[in-house]
Amino acid sequence: MSSLLAGDDGDSDRRVALPRVLQICLLQISTAIAFVLINSILNRVMIVELKIDAWLVGMVIGVHNLLAFVRPIIGHYSDTHLFFGYRRTPNILAGNLITVSGLILFVYGAVMLPQNFTTGIAVCFTASLLYGLGVNMTGTLYFSLLADSAGEKHKAKAASIGWFVMMVGLIASSGFISKYLEVFSEAKLIQLFWIGAAVSVGTTWLALLGTEKRFAEVAVQTKKPEEQLPLRTAMKHLVANTTVYRFFMFMFVTVIAIQGQDVILEPFGAHIFGLSVAQTAQLTQTWGVGTMIGIVALGLFAVNRLGKKRTIYIGCLASAAAFIVICVSPMFNTDVFKAGVFMLGLGNGALTVGTLTLMMDMTTEKNTGLFMGLWGMAQAMANFLANTIGGGIRDISLALTGNQYYGYTAAFSIEVIGLLAAMVILRTIEVQEFKRKTAEDLTAVTAD
Repeated sequence: MSSLLAGDDGDSDRRVALPRVLQICLLQISTAIAFVLINSILNRVMIVELKIDAWLVGMVIGVHNLLAFVRPIIGHYSDTHLFFGYRRTPNILAGNLITVSGLILFVYGAVMLPQNFTTGIAVCFTASLLYGLGVNMTGTLYFSLLADSAGEKHKAKAASIGWFVMMVGLIASSGFISKYLEVFSEAKLIQLFWIGAAVSVGTTWLALLGTEKRFAEVAVQTKKPEEQLPLRTAMKHLVANTTVYRFFMFMFVTVIAIQGQDVILEPFGAHIFGLSVAQTAQLTQTWGVGTMIGIVALGLFAVNRLGKKRTIYIGCLASAAAFIVICVSPMFNTDVFKAGVFMLGLGNGALTVGTLTLMMDMTTEKNTGLFMGLWGMAQAMANFLANTIGGGIRDISLALTGNQYYGYTAAFSIEVIGLLAAMVILRTIEVQEFKRKTAEDLTAVTAD
């Protein structure tokens, strides 16, 4: 394992030891903490305890994705500029501080809602935008840093390690939160967010301590001014590339299909099975364990044999089956529901490995940050729609039928259709065609 990321065939200048990759992946713990606090705890509290409409909660939480436009901008900027000899590190640190500021403001806005709804919602929207700016900055540059560090033959393993670490963070965070909130109160909720913010900042600094210096000195040199392609020019030519457009749409549809459950899965457990806040927090653990198994089984051992596309197909089909199990679970018992959540994790693990490694393949050496930003923008925009659509479909169906079960299953059924559509789009994408066409386009523009 110590040679896990040692490069071959021209990749030796990017040789990075496993401990260094694990250090970079500590950034995923920070991401996991923020995800659990917002998507597993605050969404459930706002919908169930505070009785806010699911569509509004989905919009408030999802609006942070509207800041996705900064992803290609910050990615391109970090490709072409050094700050005190570093490319990714300063921007990640700034993004993390903005993220935790949004987290803290978010929880204060939420607890303000019962007394002053208008002010509380305004504070929550502001917090979501702050959170979104930070998350979009750090997310883009984390994947750029990981792509910088891994050779071509080891991207799948590097991505798998990163998501494995994130799942460990999700499971650990969910376990701590479920114990901490066994007796729920607004005061404990606020304390929890302050603890999460402190741990997030600490893990981010540990992840970046001495990490990028090696790359700046050895492999990642800033391009000469005449080689730097303006962002607007690069984007214009990329949009005209049909493979870029198809992959953007694939990412977009996949994320909507798999993430549409984010704001409604825990409320489903509360409304249909009567689960408490602590019990619904444990659903993230169940999902996380399934995801970890999917990542390890496919990412570390099978993806290179199966291929990235087959891995994604497996993930789509497993996730679709999981949604069906969740839909029929009220006919049985809570254990069947939890089994569906576990299956959803398995499918997500396969999708994560396949999609992330394919995403890192869909880059060029001199424009890694730009492409990771572009694909990240597709994910973030889709996340916004997923959160809003998932909650919206639930609310509309509930209003039409007066039945909580029909409201939730309508949303889950739409996600099954989305997963099947993503598989159809994926069949049209060829990585080598993308690399050839993109290299030709960007080289021609640079030469001009």
